[in-house]
Amino acid sequence: MYKEVVRMQEVAVYLCTGFLESGKTTFIKETLVNQDFMEDGPTLLLVCEEGEEEYDPDFLKKYDLHMLEADSQDQINPGFFQNCERAYRPVQVIIEWNGTWDIKPLLEMELPKGWQIEGIYSTVDATTMESYMANMRKMFLEPLFESGLIVLNRCTPQTNRGMFRRTIKASNPQAQLIFESTDGELLGQGEDELPYDRDADFIDLEDLDYGLWYLDASEHPQAYDGKTLRFRAQVYTSMRFKKGMFVPGRFVMTCCIQDTRFMGYICKYTGDLPYKRRDWVYVTVKFRYEYSQIYREKGPVLYLEKIEKTEKGQPDPVPLN
Repeated sequence: MYKEVVRMQEVAVYLCTGFLESGKTTFIKETLVNQDFMEDGPTLLLVCEEGEEEYDPDFLKKYDLHMLEADSQDQINPGFFQNCERAYRPVQVIIEWNGTWDIKPLLEMELPKGWQIEGIYSTVDATTMESYMANMRKMFLEPLFESGLIVLNRCTPQTNRGMFRRTIKASNPQAQLIFESTDGELLGQGEDELPYDRDADFIDLEDLDYGLWYLDASEHPQAYDGKTLRFRAQVYTSMRFKKGMFVPGRFVMTCCIQDTRFMGYICKYTGDLPYKRRDWVYVTVKFRYEYSQIYREKGPVLYLEKIEKTEKGQPDPVPLN
């Protein structure tokens, strides 16, 4: 009869996501398995789809990998993982997830005692990215929004790295993005030319540029420090704000029309604010990069210079790209 033995350390679970032929197996073999943080001892390797790249028996033996295959998501449940724990007693677990399966049930699943998801990694094939973004955007992007590291491989000069970076950073600002060329060389982040002059002392934003400006200001707040901006926004107020604070912002479509987020920065003002929540206004503000108790760190803080009522912005929500 099986008798549970109390573990002396937690079992790290590393989850690799991505659509078929995006390079998951190569990433696991060439990058993940060779990391210094991998413990000596048996590793459970759960493969959830069959691709062109395979695991050679000699490779499995060399790294003490015990490979299991899952043909359907129904197989992946708490009982399945409990049986794996009893049979293999792994010191760590690597899961090569099927990119067409919903990842949320796995992230919410009760794992065996001591098992802990330590890393989520995603691979993306740049040659098929735009097709997936156009035809199955929500399914394609959802796992990426949970990932700590995303590798966009097989990039060509035509790959829109800037668009991809903006889309990911809008919902997953902490993700580390790596871009690789077709020959495996590391590339830059794909900074796009902005549709307005960032160097100008006064920036009058068009409606369509709001989402791009918000992300750029989040990544490069020092570049806007001291500048004056004008843009159309909705008024957002909260009980947790001190008197003299509100947020002028816009709803931005980050993934699909069902996935919109209100994005804006704290704005300080003096006197009265004669507008209620969700009113449409034009604001003229001074941008400062400074500490805020709301952020609990340094960040963009706006100072209101002028506000006036206006009609609803179009489009609404604004697209990110």
